[in-house]
Amino acid sequence: MLKKLLSLLVAVAFGAAAQAQLQSIQPENQLHLDTFRLDLMRLASPEFAGRGTGQEGYQMAADFVAGKLAAAGLQPLEVEGGNPSANPYFFAVPYRSEKLLDAGLKLAGKKYQFEKDFYPAFIPNIPTFSASEVVFVGFGQDEDHYSDLKGSTLKGKVVVAMPGKVNGAGEWEAESWWNQYQRLAKAEPALIILTNPEYKLEAAGAIDRLMEGRIRLGDKVAELAGKPKPKTVPTLVMKPKSLEKLLKSVRIKSSKEKRNRLAAKSGSVTLHDAKLQLVFKTEIREFEAPNVAGMVRGSAFPDEYVVISAHLDHLGVHDGQIYFGADDNGSGSAALLSLARQYQAWFDLGMSPKRSIILLWFSGEENGLLGSRYFAENAPIPTDMIIANVNVDMIGRNDPKHQPDENYVYVIGADRLSQELHDIGEAVNEQCCDVSLDYTFNDPKDPNRYYYRSDHYNFAKQGIPSVFFFSGVHEDYHKPTDTLEKIDFDRMKRVSTLILYLGWELAGRETRLKMK
Repeated sequence: MLKKLLSLLVAVAFGAAAQAQLQSIQPENQLHLDTFRLDLMRLASPEFAGRGTGQEGYQMAADFVAGKLAAAGLQPLEVEGGNPSANPYFFAVPYRSEKLLDAGLKLAGKKYQFEKDFYPAFIPNIPTFSASEVVFVGFGQDEDHYSDLKGSTLKGKVVVAMPGKVNGAGEWEAESWWNQYQRLAKAEPALIILTNPEYKLEAAGAIDRLMEGRIRLGDKVAELAGKPKPKTVPTLVMKPKSLEKLLKSVRIKSSKEKRNRLAAKSGSVTLHDAKLQLVFKTEIREFEAPNVAGMVRGSAFPDEYVVISAHLDHLGVHDGQIYFGADDNGSGSAALLSLARQYQAWFDLGMSPKRSIILLWFSGEENGLLGSRYFAENAPIPTDMIIANVNVDMIGRNDPKHQPDENYVYVIGADRLSQELHDIGEAVNEQCCDVSLDYTFNDPKDPNRYYYRSDHYNFAKQGIPSVFFFSGVHEDYHKPTDTLEKIDFDRMKRVSTLILYLGWELAGRETRLKMK
């Protein structure tokens, strides 16, 4: 009776406009600190070695989670035609690892050294590349006052570009090499050569990732989705001084005071006597790393789904060091295991949700949200039947902004597609948990752009209302020191309780969320 009264008071507090009246009577939960601790002790153990996608530790962690789902009695996710994986809780994700061993470049008779002068941002599938025609395109812009890159004049050619861009007033501005690449790639050249003004700061990290093995989704992903394989243009990023040396060798002046004059020229310039030879030594590996999923079947709308997710992977082992990832995202993964047990316990007591609840652990998040992207683009269930995604990433530590004992969580993205999702979250929190909801990172202008940096974003791109619960970064973020003894299990339980009841409420409502 008390819970019904609290629900009514919350609905009144929000007013009729919020439409956040809670539909389901929320039963008592039995989330235990010891269970959080025991699960995370395994997930962040040396045995699982940082759960790196493509490493043995990740597979061991996936086996551990699947075993816990089976022991709790959750159903595997039912899909049309059956699940081809041997483990019914697994959904294999195809990956490709490209490990760069060495590279060499010779252009216009001059040699350039890998690491010292350049590194490849995108590696071609062929070990050697040569060209007799190289085209200089200044800043590589397609604005009216500069060269037309939308035509076919650059297709299949080697393109060299200067750093930055020219604005509408004809003035030079700094710009990221990535933005420049995206413009140039539309013209479909065979190879792009450009520079990164932050080469000294960023090159070492980029090169380390290349030499350890850059992971991306495997080539057959596009085939599974019935889409053409995406084209990636091989690209070299050069040190600014090395690019100046290259341009001078082909009689292109590159000093800053000459840039505006170069930018004012129309069209592109073919560089004469600029033969190019590029050699790559690479190690390619195709492998699979599963997403893991368990389900509690709904009673009224069993083919509509609430997906509660976390990424299971972390950074694994690098240079002999284990990156344990206790908070990132051992905390979220352990939280989902506790939620899975509680939802199943309620189900076993006859309290079935109206909609099915899927608990979903992703691989490949640290490599660019790859496991969730694969799920969203090749979902084993219709994505239009997923009514919401609740994503959990790093809820075990406090960030420097908050006091060590502060009861808070960052809430990101709930109102982007559905104001009702935001309102329901606030109402549930009022009733069950009284956690301080911090919306700092929900600001579209926030420079951290966390809305785009965790797995919920791949659901949002499919038009699915999504919310991301997060406690912020801390001094051990992406370091080997993100370890078990630093986890605050009390805060893990408080935030998990909020997510538990939010998922239950979303699954128990009579109607789907209203979209903006």
